[in-house]
Amino acid sequence: MAASAILVIDDDPGIREVISECLRAEGYEVEAVRNGAEGLARLRARRADVVILDQIMPIMGGAEFLERLRADAAIRDVPVVLMSGLTPTAAQGQPRADVVLPKPFEIDELVAALARLGAPRGGA
Repeated sequence: MAASAILVIDDDPGIREVISECLRAEGYEVEAVRNGAEGLARLRARRADVVILDQIMPIMGGAEFLERLRADAAIRDVPVVLMSGLTPTAAQGQPRADVVLPKPFEIDELVAALARLGAPRGGA
């Protein structure tokens, strides 16, 4: 079975690196970009199986990314895991992600969320 393609979108290079390396070690194919605008361009060029999205970023944050993603017929069905430091009250009214992981979270929680979204790991 082929590994799922995961797109990580986060403006923090350290977080991008840690998540990417951890998911590669779990058997996923991972690509990472710095903001929502780069993420949309990347998805339109090469579709991912799941997006892992930071909520707060410069240029294009998570809310605007989700609005544009859900409005684009070619990619609107790509599942999104939203990493958010916002309280549930502050997150109300935001465009919906498929899974919301409150920051901080453990990598096992992220892997479990990917499994729930049907993103298989590569290998045996």
